[in-house]
Amino acid sequence: MAGSLEHKITAVLSQLQASTQYSKWMQAHGHYRGPFTLPTRKSGAFQKSKDWKESVFAKMIEALWNNDGYRLIFINGEFHSQLSDSIEGVDILRFEQGHNETVTPNAIAELVDAIAKDGLWINVPAKRHIDKPIYLLHCNDGKVGEVASVRHHIKVNEQSSCQLVEHYISLMDANGLTLSRLSTEIGDGAQFEHVKLIEEGRNQEHLAHNDMIIGRDANAKSSTFLLSGRFISHQLSGELCHPASEVSLNSLVLPMSGECFDTRTFLHHGAPRCQSEQLHKIVAQGESLAVFDGMIYVNQVAQKTDGQMNNHNLLLGEKSQVNTNPKLEIYADDVKCSHGATIGQIDPEQVFYLQARGISKLLAQQIIMKAFAAQVAGKVSMDNVRQYVLQRIEQRLESV
Repeated sequence: MAGSLEHKITAVLSQLQASTQYSKWMQAHGHYRGPFTLPTRKSGAFQKSKDWKESVFAKMIEALWNNDGYRLIFINGEFHSQLSDSIEGVDILRFEQGHNETVTPNAIAELVDAIAKDGLWINVPAKRHIDKPIYLLHCNDGKVGEVASVRHHIKVNEQSSCQLVEHYISLMDANGLTLSRLSTEIGDGAQFEHVKLIEEGRNQEHLAHNDMIIGRDANAKSSTFLLSGRFISHQLSGELCHPASEVSLNSLVLPMSGECFDTRTFLHHGAPRCQSEQLHKIVAQGESLAVFDGMIYVNQVAQKTDGQMNNHNLLLGEKSQVNTNPKLEIYADDVKCSHGATIGQIDPEQVFYLQARGISKLLAQQIIMKAFAAQVAGKVSMDNVRQYVLQRIEQRLESV
């Protein structure tokens, strides 16, 4: 099964090979390309403001995270400053090539670096607290064969704190491809929380790679939610390269029939006295396929490491498939590390317990499924984002 997934990724990348020679980034060397206009299905720009106000993008943007934080808005892979918010004291520039290092190099990261249309470089100064979350909101109509590719980098300097939400959403009938990559530098003593939401159309595909490099005494958290799309491949790589840092990596994957979701993590413990905690869950419905592959790598110098990784999977269909492969590679001799994985269906004893208290069988099953998935949502500290995720979980599971 792993071979078929690899073949799928290879096939998608092969289809994109011709796109690299047309990359605007490569032609412009990453420099600013002037003001952007709003897109239309015919000309690429709405000529009248009425067209924009009545467009599905305007309605989508109005409904998402309005007044909840600082929104930086992308439409079909291009940044629109006139629709976005400014953040006092924070440098926001167009991303330029040169920040292409990855914790674990792979084809997806290199592809995004090569052909990304647009992206932002965000710099949070030292000792600065960002009072509201930053939302990187990406809206995509997903025309057939269209590629929307973005490359972001955020630097959270020493003793600063920041919350960042990446949200990718496309129209229900989208039939294209999204490429995304975010790299993060977290300075000494900094606090950083990251949430990634992927909600693609039923025929849209999404390939993504995120990196986190974490400084001394820093604390980082990343929660990824793969909610919809035909094929999603997401890798998150982290490096604890200075002593006494902490990181929490979490993910929730909710594939339905005909969908294939692949999530992978790689965490490098490269310094002593660091702690890591991971919780990854999959709820597979119908004839869906999901993959989890996780690695904790403990360097020889990383003594006193505490690294925990758990993967739990719930199968809701007779033909649902989940492949899980958590791994540890340890070269230090004074560590506390563990990993574990479970796969199963709804426990009939739990259903019976609820039925004995007057709850119908169907409602009991719904309660168990939602509680199972909601544990990951509970890792998100932002109330509005957590509530949004819980609503999406309920919508995805209501038809079971």
